[in-house]
Amino acid sequence: MTTTRTKWTQPFDEFGPGKSSIQIWRLRLTELGKDPGSVLRPLTVQSEHRRAERYRFDADRHRHLAGRALVRTVLAHRYDCSPRSISITEGLHGKPRLNGAQANEPALMFNIAHAEDVVVAAFSRTHPVGIDVESQEREADMEGLIQRVFTEPERQRWWDLPPARRSEFFFQVWTCKEAFLKATGHGLQRAPHTIECTYDADTVIGLDDAAEHSPPSPHASAARWALRSFSAAEGMAGAVVRKHSLPAALPCADASRFVSDLAPM
Repeated sequence: MTTTRTKWTQPFDEFGPGKSSIQIWRLRLTELGKDPGSVLRPLTVQSEHRRAERYRFDADRHRHLAGRALVRTVLAHRYDCSPRSISITEGLHGKPRLNGAQANEPALMFNIAHAEDVVVAAFSRTHPVGIDVESQEREADMEGLIQRVFTEPERQRWWDLPPARRSEFFFQVWTCKEAFLKATGHGLQRAPHTIECTYDADTVIGLDDAAEHSPPSPHASAARWALRSFSAAEGMAGAVVRKHSLPAALPCADASRFVSDLAPM
């Protein structure tokens, strides 16, 4: 399986949220200095700080705040306001969404994912969207997980691969399914093995319902959702899923410098 190397562009002036129906933004925690929290806290609100404090480790606290700071930075640019004035609430199954005045406009829908020092957010102007990212260096019981996550054809494809390629394949399939479940807002209420990836040679190009699964309605069918795999960073598998369609080339931008610049000195 192959993933196209993703070009992450800059800056805001050439890549505003109003210029594409979907965009992906990235934030690297390693670009925020020795104390990422000092950059992220001024861009986020007290409820997000309290939630971050529930995590045991600083790295997890920083990833949570970074996801919210990234979303607030992009939306603040879109709505010409301060990052902390953006009102975000949680919808069905805890999926974050816009609240307040911005939600009454043709709002940007968004979704957040993070792994290691990489945080990504997808923004869509037309349809629900989901995103996931995973480190391919992450230790995982792949043989055990494929029994619960993969369909039978996917398990067979995994076993047929040379051992050196199995990790990349596993995380590509995993991120595609996770992004779909996040896009629909269902989370793990729908079992991953009821979703099957479709391929062109070694590239995942779509989703479908597993042969043994009948969705409750045509609108719930995985085949109605489009996906693209992308590289979030070296060794980082990513996938974005949106209802109906996606452009052939995903607009992607790195926001690390802008997040740093917005934080008060």
